[in-house]
Amino acid sequence: MNKLYKGMLAGAALLVVPFAQAAVIEWDFNVTTEWTGATFDGGNANEIVNASLVSWGALGGDHTDTTQNASNSRSGLQITDSPATGNIFTNDMTPSPTNTITHYNNTLANTFGTLLTAGVRTTLNLTPTNPAGPAAPTFMTDFFVDFIETPNTSPCNFPSATICDDIFVIQFGSLNSEFIYDGVSYFASIVELSGNLTPQPDATCARAGVANGCLGFTTAESTLTPAQFGFIITTRPVNVPEPAMLGLFGLGLLGLRAFGRRRLVKK
Repeated sequence: MNKLYKGMLAGAALLVVPFAQAAVIEWDFNVTTEWTGATFDGGNANEIVNASLVSWGALGGDHTDTTQNASNSRSGLQITDSPATGNIFTNDMTPSPTNTITHYNNTLANTFGTLLTAGVRTTLNLTPTNPAGPAAPTFMTDFFVDFIETPNTSPCNFPSATICDDIFVIQFGSLNSEFIYDGVSYFASIVELSGNLTPQPDATCARAGVANGCLGFTTAESTLTPAQFGFIITTRPVNVPEPAMLGLFGLGLLGLRAFGRRRLVKK
């Protein structure tokens, strides 16, 4: 095992207090994420709101099409890979990927209403497979999104790659959810694997109308930004302040993949 990989594993081990032996070694999981509602600015947003999509803009427009002009275009927030199913090992610090939220940012005419806020609900179902047993209690986590569809005129008054990027801010409840199964405490911890959800500059938070230290991203015009989520299960809470935990594992995995690519090139 190379020294860098050993160092990364050692760093990950420092994120948690020492683990006790888990009674359940492996679980099957089912994770669903869905929109629970949205609010819009103005009466002509032509909004679409369902479990997987929140979209606004021109009637008949396509939120995935970046080539439409402003009078025919739509923007949107779409959830994919839901439900996500698979298996996960207790105290394995490699997150299991689940659902993705993608922001599609297209230029819209100023005659259209735009998104202000949205609600998101994630539901986790776990069933132990090693040793096998009945399903654990279902638990849900609600998140809330503040959104700013910025006018495409300067000044932007916040750091922006274009004139002007749109702002997505997400407010989380607890990222560590404790549950007890067969007398043993477990913690399901949410992480973000793309590295796109990050603490935003104060000016960006202020432009979104939220407090400093907000978590989110900005999306340039005619582009998209995905945020892929995942989770881990441990027998102790992850000892990292929220919301720093969200991006920590994603950035570590990106580093490992980049190192692997460099090794392939050298060969």
